This record gives sequence, C-alpha cells and structure tokens, in this order.
Amino acid sequence: MKQQRLDKIRDMLSHRELDGVYLSSEENRVYYSGFTGSNGHLFVTADKEVLITDSRYTEQAEAQAEGWRIVTHGLDAMPTLREEALTLKAGRIGYVSELLTDAAVIRLRSAIPEVEWVPLEDFGLANRAVKDEEEIACIRKAIQIGDRALQQLVPQLSPGITERDIQIELEYRMAQLGSEGPAFGTIVASGKRSSLPHGTATDKAIRPGEMVVVDFGATYQGYHGDMTRTLWVGVPEPDILALYYLVNKALDDSIAAIKPGMTCGELDSVHRSLFVAEGLEAYSLRGLGHGVGLQIHEQPRVVMDSRDVIVPGMVFTVEPGLYVPNVGGVRIEDIVRVTEGGCEVLTRCPRLLQIH
Repeated sequence: MKQQRLDKIRDMLSHRELDGVYLSSEENRVYYSGFTGSNGHLFVTADKEVLITDSRYTEQAEAQAEGWRIVTHGLDAMPTLREEALTLKAGRIGYVSELLTDAAVIRLRSAIPEVEWVPLEDFGLANRAVKDEEEIACIRKAIQIGDRALQQLVPQLSPGITERDIQIELEYRMAQLGSEGPAFGTIVASGKRSSLPHGTATDKAIRPGEMVVVDFGATYQGYHGDMTRTLWVGVPEPDILALYYLVNKALDDSIAAIKPGMTCGELDSVHRSLFVAEGLEAYSLRGLGHGVGLQIHEQPRVVMDSRDVIVPGMVFTVEPGLYVPNVGGVRIEDIVRVTEGGCEVLTRCPRLLQIH
C-alpha cells in the first residue's frame, strides 16, 4: 500500500518537472512513510525516500518506515536537511506551502540556496481522499470503538446527569476500548443548548423531555471516527420530535442517493431540498458532510454547490442537522464508504437511543 502512495508522489514529480518533494506535516509523514513520531522530515525523489528525525525516534522510524533511509539529526535539524538535500542532487524540490510557515520557508531557502524551492498545493489531501484497504480497516476500528462505547454508556445514564459527565464517561469508555484519544473535542449539548451545532459540554443537567446531541469520535492508528447521535431523554416534546424525524429521513434519503459520478453539491442538495420543502432550510448548515481519515476533516467536502466528483473508495460523513434557537437542535451522523454501486454505511450504532 505504501508503495502505491509513493507512486502518486512520483507521478506528481514527473508532471511538475520536480526532482523531489519535502514533506513535514504529521499527516503526510504517516500516510507516505508509516512513521508516527512527532518529529520528522521526508524527502522523496524519483528513486529515493529519506526520513530525517531526532534520536528519540530513530529506532521507531526504522521499525515503522520500512524501505526508507533513516537519518538522525542533532539539536538543529537544518544542517542535516541541507546535507541530505545536496546528497540527493535534487535541483528543484517542491514543498506544501500551506503547511509551512513563512519563517520555515525562508530558512529553507537561506540554508539550502542551491535548491530551487517550489511551492505546491497540499496534494496529500487529494491523494488521501480515496482510501485503500489498510486505511479502511483503521477507520472501521475507530468507528467500532465509538459505536461500542456509546451503546455501553447510554443504559447507564439517567435524567439529572450533566453534559460534562456524559463527555467524560464516553471518552473514558473509548479509551478502555482502544482509542488513542478523542478524534476532536466531544460535543454534548442538551435541551435548548442543542441548537448550538458545536456546543461544548457544560455542567447543565439533562431533563426529561429533552434531546441531547452527542458528537464524538475515537482514533485508531492515527485514523479518526466521527458519529453523532441525538439521544432522547424519556419522550421529547412534539416540536423537537418533529425535527428528529425529519433529520432522520434526510439521512436516509442522502445515503440512498449516494453513487459514484455525482457531485458533492448534488448530494448536498438531496437533504437540502427536503428541508426547503418543510420551510426549515434556514436552520441547517451549509454542508452535509466531510471526508474522514488521518484528519477529522479531509476531502471530499460535501457542501453546497461543490463540483467535486464522488468516486469509489471515498469515505465521508453524512450528517444532516437542524438547529432552531430557543427550541433545540438535532443532528444524526453516519460515516459511509463509496462503492461501485452506491455506498456502505460503516457506522453500526442504532440511531434511536433513549435515556430512561
């Protein structure tokens, strides 16, 4: 799998008439080399791969980055970067401009003036939009951890528990099940606070008749899960129940519509047209979902008017929601994998979960 990923870089080098590329972001290091340490620099040319790190990670890099030349730098990495760049005899080296600070670029140009440094867009995002089987397995595991954690937790909850308690207990259970850490800041918002799409947990106690939006994810081998469930506390009030059933239908309709060849904008319009018909579109967000992988937000972006084309192997969230101030909000979110004939829903947790 790693060789296929490197082949994509080398195709880009040929197309852009570059002798090599320099990568330093965590996601690109993991994706292309397999190395998960917190410090590392990659050089890739037409026939060489070099990973430069410090002595804390030399042994780890040798174990994880199979086939790469591992070089250990001293207190300052720059002298080693210079030596390796010149050894590679790469006259034109690309770098991902949006992932390096101006100061870092200026230092590279100053320390290694023999090289022509060429700014590039983050081609890693486009490459990672289509997941291979190794990535799918990690995402499945992250999702499974989240599924199990929430299903274990909900029967233990009762009215009176606070939003913060739910957050803490959920993250603890995910850790017990093998999560490397929360995929992002866990969202727990109940009652009228659920109209906040990214409401952070507070000491507010949940009450009978409310709904609780819980948006969370586990991580496994660097890959993220992402799921939202809107929990019922007893039997919620009729106005919020109506929102719940509409959002649930929007999720069903959107998943059923997914097929290769359609644009992300066309998929977004499936749920949006339903909300428009009910006069509620103003209470929705500007997108339906986002890619998930080594970052919690990746390509594709399933948003309004996007012309990005959906292809097999893409993995993204489908998360319609309605957020009505002074009433409350509902979001239900699954992750799907696009197949040749439609999609596979990777999330297995039941949508309807009730706190008694």
